[in-house]
Amino acid sequence: MIVLLLLIAIALGLFYYIVFQTDIPGLWKFLLVAAEMIALNQIFIKRYKMPSEIGLVLLKSRKGIEIIESVAKNEKAFNFMADVGATIAYGLLSMKLMSKNTSWKSLICGFAILIVLSRFVAPVALSFLLFVVGIGSTGASAAESVGGSADMGFLLIGGILLFGGLFLLILFGIVYYGVVIFKALVTSLFFGSDAISKISPGGDILLPGINLPFFEGILALAIVMIVHEGAHAVLARIAKIPLLSSGIVLFGIIPIGAFVEPDEKKLEKAERTRQTRVLVAGPTANMLAAVASFFLFMAFFMVSADLREGVLYVHYNSTNVTHPLPEGTMVYEINGMSADSINWTSFSLPADEDVRILTNKGEVVRKTNEQGKLGVEFYLLSKDFLFSRYSNPAFQFIYVILGLSVALNFVVGTVNILPIPLFDGYRIIDVNVKNKMIVNAISYGALFFFILNFLPRFFQ
Repeated sequence: MIVLLLLIAIALGLFYYIVFQTDIPGLWKFLLVAAEMIALNQIFIKRYKMPSEIGLVLLKSRKGIEIIESVAKNEKAFNFMADVGATIAYGLLSMKLMSKNTSWKSLICGFAILIVLSRFVAPVALSFLLFVVGIGSTGASAAESVGGSADMGFLLIGGILLFGGLFLLILFGIVYYGVVIFKALVTSLFFGSDAISKISPGGDILLPGINLPFFEGILALAIVMIVHEGAHAVLARIAKIPLLSSGIVLFGIIPIGAFVEPDEKKLEKAERTRQTRVLVAGPTANMLAAVASFFLFMAFFMVSADLREGVLYVHYNSTNVTHPLPEGTMVYEINGMSADSINWTSFSLPADEDVRILTNKGEVVRKTNEQGKLGVEFYLLSKDFLFSRYSNPAFQFIYVILGLSVALNFVVGTVNILPIPLFDGYRIIDVNVKNKMIVNAISYGALFFFILNFLPRFFQ
């Protein structure tokens, strides 16, 4: 036990050094941390005989099952929740794919929640990842990019949501952007262009300490996984499927999820309606949690207005700047001075000196020119801006937790309905579509475009 605790302490120290002390690109940090955690998992599995799955350590326990058993007594409410989730995920298509799981009540409720998710939750969730966490980049709206104009784009998106729910919209999105990335890749490989290095990834792997705040990221991911796996488990018990164990999934020393292990053989033999409810329950719970977190997030934002401070928005970089700040970057401090405290009428910087700039993508250093200019044009956003910052660390912590709960529940819920092997969406389609050639064509096609969306990250 002492050796194990010492090993964990060393691993924590090395993790802290890589993430917080090294000045290397985020991709290299990710690869180094991944290598450390893979090696640590192998030690846990081979030396300490810990249970595992695809190289990840499983800390199993039956204690969570007792809670699930008590919650599962409310069968009607949870079955209805799953049926509502079928409409959220598949829109009118759910009436064809899983007619026994839909009713006029679940359709009305599902479409109402779908409107809230698409109109209110999704913009806040994705913008939070962009502006607060610093993942992604700014650019044209999704509606404009797919429709050519905002009006046409919103009509197209609305039609896709009505017909196929979030399933068809997200699938359409990854295929559309996958084609854009594929064109850039072909242009770069065969015509000497650098288009692939200039295009933003359509997706990113979210890891605490790498591209998510460390402590807030771990807590938010724990909430997401408990909600997801808990819902699967409750519906499994309602379907009379035995639960073998529950617990936490570890990637080295990083908890990356929770799990509940149903009896898979009995689940596969269960009636199709019950199987569908079990499978769709996880993504549905995440999307409902995203809605609940959204209202909590907005309530917290409105009652804490006096505690926020303004931020700077990077609008423009002059053409002669060697290392520009990406347009849309949020700047909190310049040389330790917060955006609110700077007197812009008398503010000046020394010439030819390094300037520390705290942004939503971490601290960066830029050098002024001979006139003491950074070559960057800022806009000062007021404290009423949704993604401003709190001066009080405790309030900032709560703000980030609530925002990440909105964002990560939404992302995990929607991504999990994709028809990709190992995702819930694949098994949902597999259970409800008899023609397995169609299932395989959809799933492996989706997997191809899904991988393409991550590809630009390796050229940056």
